[in-house]
Amino acid sequence: MSDLRIYTCNWPLMPVMDTPDMLRFTAREGFAGIELECGPLYFWPTTVTDDEARELLRIARGEGIDLSVHAPDHINPASLLPEDRARDAELIKRLIDLAVLLESPVVGIHPGVANRLFDLERRKAPFDSAKFDRAAIMNDARELAVETIAGWADLCAAAGLVLTVENEVHVRHSVATDAKVLREMVLGAARPNLKVNLDTGHAYCADGLAEEFDVLKDLIVHFHMNDGDTPGDSQHLPLGEGEADFAYLAPFLQNFEGIAVLEIYAPHRPIEAILASRDFLLQVTAQV
Repeated sequence: MSDLRIYTCNWPLMPVMDTPDMLRFTAREGFAGIELECGPLYFWPTTVTDDEARELLRIARGEGIDLSVHAPDHINPASLLPEDRARDAELIKRLIDLAVLLESPVVGIHPGVANRLFDLERRKAPFDSAKFDRAAIMNDARELAVETIAGWADLCAAAGLVLTVENEVHVRHSVATDAKVLREMVLGAARPNLKVNLDTGHAYCADGLAEEFDVLKDLIVHFHMNDGDTPGDSQHLPLGEGEADFAYLAPFLQNFEGIAVLEIYAPHRPIEAILASRDFLLQVTAQV
């Protein structure tokens, strides 16, 4: 098997097994580890106890696999709302604690959303306003996101962790409107432990996988691997079932020392889709 560190993910497996069984499945099928993403049905930072986390680590160690963690989707470093910021600060601190308990080398987040822009539209149709400048609102939200993410990176650094930010061009009012903007945000935060998690499906449905990869490749330490066949739509298809050009990544993946997570959406056949995606990825990288 390739030296590429391919991880499963709890989100695709959640419909068919609980977390301890996910870890055992991951080990049994020869994966390097599993990413624990946060969802209220299966893994939530403030409801997972320290004892439960230690038990997961005990299972992982016994099975010979590693763990990584990723923040909830709704955490928003770009929000000005005090209640959002207080909630997110609590969640991030708890997630860092869990990452340490689980021996995860990384904490993953999304770049944030300019949520005030939702007030200037109805059913996704924007309306004009002489009072509010959309560009200024986006710029303010982006600057706040950079400041917040820098602070979170400092918390991660104090715990010996890397903070990764994911490309999310497809998300409405994302402050990272393209790969170049995400790069500027990460470099602007100026934290050595702040890196990029490239979601291949998000890249495909935006400017294209090759295009976004080329912009971000020197910052990438983590992948969310999934496919797509419809630009603008984040489908999280199993690898090989869409049109993303994974062969373009193959030379990079040959020497990649980070984590490649299979974050796919196949609720009616998650096990088969995860195994097929792993085999597809290994086949692509073997052809270099």
